[in-house]
Amino acid sequence: MPSRPLIGISMDTGDPQAVPVIYELADTYTKRIVEAGGTPLLLPHVAEDAVRQQLMEVLDGLLIPGGDDVNPALYGQQPHAKTRLMDPRRQGFDLAMLALAERQNLPTLGICLGFQLMNVQRHGTLAQYLPEVGVATRVNHAADPDQLLRYDARHAVQPAVGTRLAGLFGTAPLLVNSTHRQGVDQLGHGLVPSACAADGLVEAIEDPTLGFWMGVQWHPERMPGDPQIKLFQALVGAAVQRRKH
Repeated sequence: MPSRPLIGISMDTGDPQAVPVIYELADTYTKRIVEAGGTPLLLPHVAEDAVRQQLMEVLDGLLIPGGDDVNPALYGQQPHAKTRLMDPRRQGFDLAMLALAERQNLPTLGICLGFQLMNVQRHGTLAQYLPEVGVATRVNHAADPDQLLRYDARHAVQPAVGTRLAGLFGTAPLLVNSTHRQGVDQLGHGLVPSACAADGLVEAIEDPTLGFWMGVQWHPERMPGDPQIKLFQALVGAAVQRRKH
């Protein structure tokens, strides 16, 4: 039987000041990749370009998971009081891997922080604290924006006709979980919005010029037994097709 495609998953860190640094990742990401037919490969935050390139040569797909917040200096802003900066080592690694993946047309899925990094990597911007901007007035994007480990709150997003996301889920409103304090402000170049919430906030993006380049603001890995497995199946399926060519 053919081997399962290798899907690289960037990890997070625990205390970034700890020595040594401890990597961590919720097992929900690896479970969904395995369920979708792929083999997860956990990626350390290496700084060497040659090692990153070698990783890309091995991988069939890439998943950038959730985490803390992108440094707003990357899009010309000062940190909001509620912004919780991600480990700069992970930030540098993830952005470098996204750039390599884009250049090599590697199937890529971004989730929550990963979605936001994909937008910033394309020179887009973020709204750092949704409760203070007008876009948050009609939709509760987090049950409690300061308690983001809750995944029980839900709201609907509307897939955009003609997008890859709509091809997966159809064009009826899609129920997703509400666990983010930040969101897309200005969309990055080459990206199209593939789903929006009722208040207009972009909650999914894709690049139609690449084979599979998608990001979602919600946490599909936290919705087992839900149609959200289609996102992971699509990533794995695109990785299989890329391997054949």
